[in-house]
Amino acid sequence: MRTFITIGTGVAVGLILSGCSSYHTGKHATTLHAKAAIAGPGITGEADLYEEYEGRVRIKLKLQGSPDSKLTPGLHAIHIHETGNCEPFSAAKGHYDGNIDLQVNPEANVSSGLGNHPYHLGDLPNLSVDDHRRGSLYTITSRVTLSDGLNSLFDKDGSAFIIHELQDKYLPDPPTKDAPGGPRIACGIILKQ
Repeated sequence: MRTFITIGTGVAVGLILSGCSSYHTGKHATTLHAKAAIAGPGITGEADLYEEYEGRVRIKLKLQGSPDSKLTPGLHAIHIHETGNCEPFSAAKGHYDGNIDLQVNPEANVSSGLGNHPYHLGDLPNLSVDDHRRGSLYTITSRVTLSDGLNSLFDKDGSAFIIHELQDKYLPDPPTKDAPGGPRIACGIILKQ
């Protein structure tokens, strides 16, 4: 009887551990990749996005600001915005929140504007800028995809990164337009590679 219990316990532990090892499923045959060249007055940089597994996008972003740029030391909000257009920065529209075109996605219940902040799919952690005006961000998000679907950054009008002058305070339904980062100081259209 003791041998049966030991074997049964070993099998149960093995099944539990094998279930944990397959947590990340849906690995793509090849890694999906996108890039963005980011620019603003006195600001240059780039971002690389990678999707190795369905619904998990790695973002690596680096920026450099000149001494007279608005990329000052400290924290700056960075978001993915809903339209792939940077001419002018306001053309990128609001924070990305998936495909909310009711003809494509009749189930969409997200209203545009800041009412959903900081829960928009394009909301990201603040960018940290050092005393030499170099900024970097490394993050992983499960809110967007590079692959096809309702959360794809490559819908009919694309998407873009926007860098803001101020930090994002992550307030729900922000009381002022500056709470999620204030003025836009740089932009980069996200392009499939």
